[in-house]
Amino acid sequence: MDTIKNIVSEVIGRMSSGKGGSFQDIQTTWEKISKDQGSRVAEFKDGCVVISADSSMRLIKLNLNREILLKELQKEFPLIVKISFKVGSP
Repeated sequence: MDTIKNIVSEVIGRMSSGKGGSFQDIQTTWEKISKDQGSRVAEFKDGCVVISADSSMRLIKLNLNREILLKELQKEFPLIVKISFKVGSP
């Protein structure tokens, strides 16, 4: 398991290189990993990403894959510790 020091160094390196860390970067990564046109990143705050889905059926599908999606997001953005979903217009 990576130490906090390694994670912080990696995040700072990404941010200083202009790669990763912005809301748009998280949205772009979300689109790649979810392969879903009916959802989008609605919010990122305190390590939690909130994903807005366009229907309750899509919300169920996303919830079933929550752990996989979170791990994929964490590969690019280690500061993400939680993912939650809500129904709303994406």
